[in-house]
This record gives sequence, structure tokens and C-alpha cells, in this order.
Amino acid sequence: MKECFEWIGSWCDHTEKEDLPRVLLIGDSITRSYQESVRTLLSGICYVDYIATSYAIDTSFYYQLIRGFSRDSRYDLIHFNHGLHGIYMTREVYEERLRELLCDLRTTGAGLVLATTTVAYESGNCALSAAWMPRIRERNDAVYTVASELSLPIDDLFRVSLDIPAADRSQDGIHYMEGGVRRLAGAVAESIKNNLKK
Repeated sequence: MKECFEWIGSWCDHTEKEDLPRVLLIGDSITRSYQESVRTLLSGICYVDYIATSYAIDTSFYYQLIRGFSRDSRYDLIHFNHGLHGIYMTREVYEERLRELLCDLRTTGAGLVLATTTVAYESGNCALSAAWMPRIRERNDAVYTVASELSLPIDDLFRVSLDIPAADRSQDGIHYMEGGVRRLAGAVAESIKNNLKK
């Protein structure tokens, strides 16, 4: 099932170079918002590429897109954060597709880090989203289940996002202003540094 608008964004940095580890961020608009800051924070440590899209993870196009992109360069680590699209998906479907995708990504030889999905508020940030929060909780439970099965580290961006004040959140209740993006980027960069060492 498609959304009203579908989009894809990506960037690959210094693709001709192999003098540093290379990291791939996979995600949605939350990843798209912090990818530039993560790249800056990790300058001199690794190269940071990203692909972000609104296509839900249960679509065949999403699988083809991520499978192809993840093999276009040799990645040392992949950071996965995609939970805010495909609201129609049950926990079971999300978990099944997540497991399938991660098992495929493992065959690239890259290390994997799973991020929990960030919190969602109603427009105006005054109350948690009645539509999205049940799905987010289900998907974060699925992340923990699959991470445990596959022995993967978790970057708990849900916890980070809970501590971001309303002033650092967009009025749409989903996205972040500069201060919120900075907090998320810091957590992601720290997780990448810690897991590149392993």
C-alpha cells in the first residue's frame, strides 16, 4: 500500500576513497534530518552515506531499493532506523519484513545497528499520537525481538526522543527542529563510533 506522496533521498560521500570505514544510514525522514550532522560529527572517523525513503518496508520496491543500495559500496557498518511509514502494518508483518531485510543486509559483511523508532505526538506536541504510538511501541518491541535473535546492538532513539523538549520539535509532532536533530545525531554518531570498534 502506498502513501499519498512517496519520496527517496540519498547521498554518498567520497565514494572513490577507501582510507576510512564506510557507514550506511538507512531510514526515513528522521534519518534524512540527522544524516548531515552525523557526517560532520564523524568526519575523519568514517565516511557516512545515507538512503532515506517513505516507502514502507513491506513493499517489494523497498526491499529492492535497500538491497541494491547496500551493495553499491562496501560498508563496514549499517545503521537502520525505519519505523514511521506503513502505519497499516501489523507488528507481525513489520517484524517478519525487518528480520528478512536484516538477514539479507548481513550477507554484505557489514555490521548492523538497529535503532528504535522515535516518539510521535499529535500536531502541536501536546499529546502523544493516538494513531502512531501503538504502532511505534509494537515496532520497537519487534526491534528488540529481532535484535536479540540476531545478536545486534540497539540504538535507543525512542528514549532519546522522549527527552527532546517541545521547543526542539516540529509542530507536526513527528519531526525535529535544530536542537532535536542535534540530540538524535549525537546519539547516532556515538552508537556508530562504539560499534565500529567491534
